[in-house]
Amino acid sequence: MNFESSSDMNFDPASFNPPVEMVTTFIAESSIVRTIVQGSGGPDNSEITESGLRFVRHLLANSRSMRFGFMPNFKDMDAIRELARDFIRKCGGANLALQQMHTVTLVE
Repeated sequence: MNFESSSDMNFDPASFNPPVEMVTTFIAESSIVRTIVQGSGGPDNSEITESGLRFVRHLLANSRSMRFGFMPNFKDMDAIRELARDFIRKCGGANLALQQMHTVTLVE
């Protein structure tokens, strides 16, 4: 066995620089999920806020499934995440989705 000593080995942890789009999508999804939970009570039946409820009503008013009588399950986190992803998709991206959510929740 021949073990060669190599001086080019790097033991520093690899730095991971995710693309900006991935970071903004993650932030948008988590913000939208939090707002949906604030508007529906979520799985833990937490306190409902007026701005969160306004956003949930906006989602329901623009939902294709609600036109056919099917309401999303706001007690299931997977369903809430899927609803948030669908909202981001319909808006055309994370930045536009955050802007629209902000506009809907601040209208008085």
